[in-house]
Amino acid sequence: MDFSHGVESARSRALLAGQNQALQLAIGGAPLHEVLEVLVHTAESQSSGSFLCSILLLDEDGKHLRHGAAPSLPAAYNTAIDGIAIGPAVGSCGTAAHFGHSIYVTDIARDPLWVNFKDLALQHGLRACWSTPFVSKEGTVLGTLALYYREPRGPSEEDRDTVKLIGNTAALVIQNTRMAARLKDLDATARLAADAGELGFFTWDVAADAVTWQNDRPYAIFGISRNEEPISASRFAQEFLHPEDRPAFSAAVAQAVAGGVSFHFEGRIRRKSDGVQRRVEFTGQLDAAAWERGQARVVGIAADVTDRL
Repeated sequence: MDFSHGVESARSRALLAGQNQALQLAIGGAPLHEVLEVLVHTAESQSSGSFLCSILLLDEDGKHLRHGAAPSLPAAYNTAIDGIAIGPAVGSCGTAAHFGHSIYVTDIARDPLWVNFKDLALQHGLRACWSTPFVSKEGTVLGTLALYYREPRGPSEEDRDTVKLIGNTAALVIQNTRMAARLKDLDATARLAADAGELGFFTWDVAADAVTWQNDRPYAIFGISRNEEPISASRFAQEFLHPEDRPAFSAAVAQAVAGGVSFHFEGRIRRKSDGVQRRVEFTGQLDAAAWERGQARVVGIAADVTDRL
């Protein structure tokens, strides 16, 4: 009976289970450090105590490594290396991040890469360190995954397999987290710009005729209460749009949906709050990702352009 195959299968299942747990936490919006700690614990749980795992994140400046997760390493050690500048001879992690490839140090006490850091490592019982950078889809270094050993040695084949899976998962989580943060910042900036320019943001599911407003400006444009639901396209055409402009509106929608092109319409409306006729302009673009799935979804802006005439 091949017991080694059974052990390997159990190990693979445990690694995949940890990976899945981390991904589920990330999808649920858990803080990044919690997600990374799950990955670190997953790696360490399969090492039988042979190594201590650490994840460091390359700062946005691309020059410094920041603490990500290393719950088993001494807190004093984590604090001491947090924010360290990368370079050609900065231990295992700083060097790996600098060159963009794995760095194997089998004996910290003797390796020249650790000359400036060996006292710190040795006082905490760390004798060897293998560090591997993990990268974005574009090949940019995002951080490092390190395995520390308490005796001079190199990584085993099992250790290499663990680092590959955990490193790839960490890269995916970190890249998505940073992308979400950037999008959030861009969204906040766009909303400020929209408010300053008196623009209304909207999304429109054409098939369902479901409209969502991303800010409050459309309420003022159409003169309706904030307690009301956003105006669907059919309601807009029937209740607000000037009858003579309805054919042009329908044609603009049909052209955008049929050709997968941008959406633009300008026409007259009757503002509900005071009955005054105003001129509005809609500028939008079909959501490319939704279009590929066979869905027509318009993302755009609305503006009262009466005073522009």
